[in-house]
Amino acid sequence: MKCQIHRRSTCRLCGSARIREFLSFERMPFTDEFVRPDRLGAEFLGDLQIYWCEDCRSSQTQHDVEVSDYYRDYRYTVSDSPFAQRFMRRLAEESFRRFGLQSGDRVLEIGSGDGHQLARFKELGARVLGFEPSADLTRAARATGVETIQTLFNCEGVEQIPADMRPAQVVLLTYTFDHLPEPRPFLELVRQVLDPQRGVLLIEVHDLARIVERREICLFEHEHSIYLTALTMKRLLEGAGFRLLGEDLLPDAERRGNSLLIAACPAGATVHPSTFTPRPADIALESWPTYEAFGDDVRRGIAKLRAHLQSGRAQGRTFAGYGAGGRGVMTLAMAGIDSSDIAYLCDQNTSFHGLHTPSSHIPVVAPEHVHSHPVDEIIVFSYAYLEEIRARLRPFAGRFVSILDLM
Repeated sequence: MKCQIHRRSTCRLCGSARIREFLSFERMPFTDEFVRPDRLGAEFLGDLQIYWCEDCRSSQTQHDVEVSDYYRDYRYTVSDSPFAQRFMRRLAEESFRRFGLQSGDRVLEIGSGDGHQLARFKELGARVLGFEPSADLTRAARATGVETIQTLFNCEGVEQIPADMRPAQVVLLTYTFDHLPEPRPFLELVRQVLDPQRGVLLIEVHDLARIVERREICLFEHEHSIYLTALTMKRLLEGAGFRLLGEDLLPDAERRGNSLLIAACPAGATVHPSTFTPRPADIALESWPTYEAFGDDVRRGIAKLRAHLQSGRAQGRTFAGYGAGGRGVMTLAMAGIDSSDIAYLCDQNTSFHGLHTPSSHIPVVAPEHVHSHPVDEIIVFSYAYLEEIRARLRPFAGRFVSILDLM
């Protein structure tokens, strides 16, 4: 994969030069650059450092990786999961209930994937439009009747919004916002297309407070530029002309594995009340000692995972993994695990089958592979879908273990 790396020296959110590194990993891959067997070792690998800004107290990378056609060929989707389907349906339902949406209201989704989320809004009567750079996912969305523009959401992309789709009553981003290298100009562009009185911005990102609590280092990756708490999100939104409404749209049990789901409105809007109360975990992440302690926890967690595999192999036990998304790819790379430790990695996404994970070079196979090539233990990287995976792999007789329990 062709790419260029652009280094920064100041905070990408506030411009401060007072930034401090708290994590560093050498030679990390892209999460989606799976490798053919004859191309092992040809994938991109680059050092990954994570920093904390002393002024706006946000966490971030200090490099931007410019990748030719990366998102044009992106194929990751979770819409075949019953849990993800329930989440998408509930997100649409609660958005209509909480914010008084009406039939005919306009919903834009940025990074709309295969259109499954927008389809749930459409079923409730909304008019929908997606922005999606991936050619494959755009085709999949259009095939289901979800109108999608194959482009990034930028100044040129905004010009393609039909006049009858502006202003939007909802602009939605699920696990897209933390990929943005320049979040504040992006938010200012969103404000231009959002209804100034009734409009709601819905953003789902990975929750830094939970990353720290669970040691989910797999969520640090080249593709993610920023790592936010509700408090740092609040500051960022206010600086771009928004008001945070809350992060309680859905209960924890209905959210995906690590989901900070916030709602905001234009600062001048008066129709939506705020319900936001900072959490103790967010407040703890306002000070540097928390990040120092987290770095120590990460090193212990990686050692614990490696010891589990080494001890099991010494006893003659065999291992496989489940989940070839970013959680699996990055955990394997960060822990230095390879095919001598884990025989294969199961995943539902057929586009990954027959390929190998970047860096760790573990073959990716269909879930049914476990029945013809049984192992003693399956490490589940997609831990939010653990019960679905158990059901899908019956009658597998081995042990399932969540990666959260091993680190």
